[in-house]
Amino acid sequence: MDPVTLTVIAVVVSVGAGFGAGWGLKPDDTHKALEAQAQSIDAILDGQTEILTEASKPIVIDAELRSELAEVPVQCRTKAGGDPASVQCQWATCLQFGQSSANRPECSDIRDLLVESLKEQTACDEPVVSPGEGE
Repeated sequence: MDPVTLTVIAVVVSVGAGFGAGWGLKPDDTHKALEAQAQSIDAILDGQTEILTEASKPIVIDAELRSELAEVPVQCRTKAGGDPASVQCQWATCLQFGQSSANRPECSDIRDLLVESLKEQTACDEPVVSPGEGE
């Protein structure tokens, strides 16, 4: 082999080795990613601690709200999704305030009306055919 060729090969190998050594010794960015991950974990833990602190506080119901909840059944409260004119409201009011001679609510008429209204709400358009019929 010609000495010039050997010199060119040696220079190319030396440059390649130098590039490989430089690439292998470059600064590692892993620590930056780990620091960012640790910061995000700390932020999550802080948020969970705040949630736990708020959730562990006792719920305080003021006297006005307590008296209103005691007087009006939930089925009658429009803010709770109820309807004061509904059969469910009548039934709940009867159970809460209706008294018979035996100190028990007598709500059988309203109960029957409630059952009928629930049947109408859940009725299917098509008749239900049990297995074996209509074959």
